[in-house]
Amino acid sequence: MRKSLRWLSLFMAPALVISLSALMVACGGDDEVADEDVTLVSTSPEAGATVNENSPVTLTFSGDPGTVTVNGGAAEGAGSTRTFNVTQASNDIQWDTGSSTLTFGKVDPPDEIAPTLTGVDPDVQGATDVEPGDLSDGLALTFDEDIDDTDELAISTGGSALNWVPTIDGDTVTLQFNADDPIVNETEYDVEGTVLDAAGNETDISFSFTTKAKE
Repeated sequence: MRKSLRWLSLFMAPALVISLSALMVACGGDDEVADEDVTLVSTSPEAGATVNENSPVTLTFSGDPGTVTVNGGAAEGAGSTRTFNVTQASNDIQWDTGSSTLTFGKVDPPDEIAPTLTGVDPDVQGATDVEPGDLSDGLALTFDEDIDDTDELAISTGGSALNWVPTIDGDTVTLQFNADDPIVNETEYDVEGTVLDAAGNETDISFSFTTKAKE
């Protein structure tokens, strides 16, 4: 009798495992929903544009594309964006679930020319009678090309920088007005720092202005 029970238990054990597995599948316990194919949504610069050799290109995908290569070399970045530097007009892009070709209209020699400051709004460079209220919308610096970054660009007085944060919009960098740290009368201010274009060329900014006396 004991021997019969032993054989019965050996027979039932696999059947029990199979039944439990079937139950888990039915309940969705082992189902894995496959990720949808990731697609290349946009590029910056866009296809057909004129670009400089060694300038950066940003690829934006609909999700995380995994490993991305461009012309056989690994692109940098994480999440849904990757970057690479241009070396040729036609670029073969491969990722885990797809591929694409990005072709630029023209590839110019590397950009080695630093940005040039073309305008200041309001124009306070060297001024000695600036009305503080004229800077209530901030101080905008315009250049002859798009700006990619800034380095320690600030308005300061007496060696202490105002808490005005620089923002970039194409070829314009604006030191944003801060009502908690305003420009005041009878004070000399220095505008100093560095701006960089996409190729890393740097331009140093340095000028001063003085606000008018209180009336």
